[in-house]
Amino acid sequence: MKIPTTSYDSITKNYVATIKWMSDIGVNIGSGRSRHYAKVIDCWKDAYKEATEREAKEIFPDFVNSVFEISDFIKIYEAFKNVAPEDLFSIRGKLQKGVSGPLRSEDEKPKSTVARNYIFEALVAARAHNPDSGVSAILNAESDTGVLFEDHKIWIECKRVTSINKIEANVRDASTQLERLLNKKHGYGHRGVIAIDITKILNENNKIYVRDNDQQLIDSTCQIMDSFINEFSNEWQKVFLKRSKKVIGIIIRFSFMASSESRGLLVHSSEWALNPRSGLKQNDEKVLRSFVDIIK
Repeated sequence: MKIPTTSYDSITKNYVATIKWMSDIGVNIGSGRSRHYAKVIDCWKDAYKEATEREAKEIFPDFVNSVFEISDFIKIYEAFKNVAPEDLFSIRGKLQKGVSGPLRSEDEKPKSTVARNYIFEALVAARAHNPDSGVSAILNAESDTGVLFEDHKIWIECKRVTSINKIEANVRDASTQLERLLNKKHGYGHRGVIAIDITKILNENNKIYVRDNDQQLIDSTCQIMDSFINEFSNEWQKVFLKRSKKVIGIIIRFSFMASSESRGLLVHSSEWALNPRSGLKQNDEKVLRSFVDIIK
């Protein structure tokens, strides 16, 4: 199996379109990290091929980081570019908060995680917004985001988890928020799901993940996710025992830049998975798995 690829020139064009779209819907880009990534990529999308060894060592890490960081912005743009601006109030707010913050995620401090936290919320909404497949983001959700799927409204609370010892606390906070919301909702179709990003747990310093070929890269990322769930699922399952049965599971995501050496290929790699609540009803598990199949 080969990993789908696109040129840096194409990535640059998509990001330029993304920046324009964000401005068009009312996001003030300013001079923050989003603008910085655009400058770096535009400058180095071709120039890196002829860079001296010194230039490569000094500039290439910033280029790779920029490619990594803009991927989520592009996915948000691609999901919502055809939605009327007046319907994107919540997404616009998340993007406005998300365009600031440290240039690199490894430079985040406890008080500077806000920007990427909001981008993760917008990204989950974007991945879930696929009207052609029968699933649409609830753009005015009372939770971090929400999804209309079949006859269900799935309310989602999102957390970026930065260390193993914070998994349980983040899940507890998210599930409490969901239970509070679900208690106000009437009717059968309301469910709650937690979404966590574990990128900083797996790759705190944003190192490039290297494998010999595409298939090894695909297989190993799946194995990383499976190993994480096997090792830490008890952290959220014990929280679920104390929560409403309408909180039906957890979605887990990580991402990093990766290299497939046989093709000299540098790609943005991400993996999404789910872990249903233990003892989940068959119908709820079917809904959850169908939903995650779409966002993957």
